[in-house]
Amino acid sequence: MDKQNYEKKAYEMMKEKILNGQLRTGDRVPENMIAKELGISRTPVRRALVMLETEGFLTIESNRGAFVSESKVTVGKFIEMLEMLEVLVINTMRKMENKGIYFEPQPFNKRLTVMEDRLKSGNNTGFVEEGWQIIFDFVTYMGNGYAENVVRKMSIDFLTKAPKEIILIPFNNGTYLMEQFTRVNELLGVKRFDEIEQLVRELVNYFIIKTFR
Repeated sequence: MDKQNYEKKAYEMMKEKILNGQLRTGDRVPENMIAKELGISRTPVRRALVMLETEGFLTIESNRGAFVSESKVTVGKFIEMLEMLEVLVINTMRKMENKGIYFEPQPFNKRLTVMEDRLKSGNNTGFVEEGWQIIFDFVTYMGNGYAENVVRKMSIDFLTKAPKEIILIPFNNGTYLMEQFTRVNELLGVKRFDEIEQLVRELVNYFIIKTFR
């Protein structure tokens, strides 16, 4: 078996242990035991740990090892995500306003078309993935790597750890979401930033209310 297969095997085993509750939030991942159980060296296990950290399943602490991160996106966690996205999107928009950064609408129009197709076809996962990508693409206008990493991690957490009833909230309100994304796109083109900020706040509040229904 080649090195990549060793890594994949270690990755799949540890991820399964996390998802089925054998390894719980806060637990230290026993690197030595995983390697021994699979009959492989610790090197591919370490690489698998890094992959799982990238996906948000683990937190690796220097000189302490790897620990299981929060394994489920709860309603409270989802609302925290919405509130963080509100801050990041508004800050990005204000930086564009203050710095005179040009907004290119065409890439967003293409992604909106993909979202519309996935909404019509009932592809809920694809619809939500594209929605997260639109947000990520927009936040890149801020030019802040930390903010980009925050959005990337949130999207991975949401898509891999949220229960189906939470994942379906954006899809079940897809028509409304598409309308608001389209409106934001139009307002960015004419630099009506105050209206955009109000719209973003209304959009986040709308989904917070929907989450509790």
